[in-house]
Amino acid sequence: MNRARKVAAAWSELAADQLAEQVRLMVKARDAGARAVWGAVAEDQVLVARVRGALSALKAEFRGHRDEVMWLLWINQAQQHLVAETAPAAPVAEHDVVADLDLDLDEDVAEDVVALPVQEPVAAARVVRDVPVMVFQEPSA
Repeated sequence: MNRARKVAAAWSELAADQLAEQVRLMVKARDAGARAVWGAVAEDQVLVARVRGALSALKAEFRGHRDEVMWLLWINQAQQHLVAETAPAAPVAEHDVVADLDLDLDEDVAEDVVALPVQEPVAAARVVRDVPVMVFQEPSA
């Protein structure tokens, strides 16, 4: 058992406040060891749910803090590691709609029904504008 799996096993036995503190330290670490721990945590769905709760509490804790943006970035990266490990993308392929419906159709009606390909969602292209960047500063008193 490697170090990351040992950490995940230890986390599963911790109380909520202790888990939150360990998650805070791991979010702050952001190194290869932390990524390995997130991968090991992602294997246990119950632990994933508890860690997500701790990450949400951590987000709420840093709301309004001067380092909020930095912590939100780190927390979002940790959440992405958990999501990426738990939900691998399935390949999208064309399929026969009539076969999926499993209907008893007459032969002449079945010939009229056309198999439709499944279309992948189109990513929205980012619009580039020629607008100058404006910096707003607080007026000096």
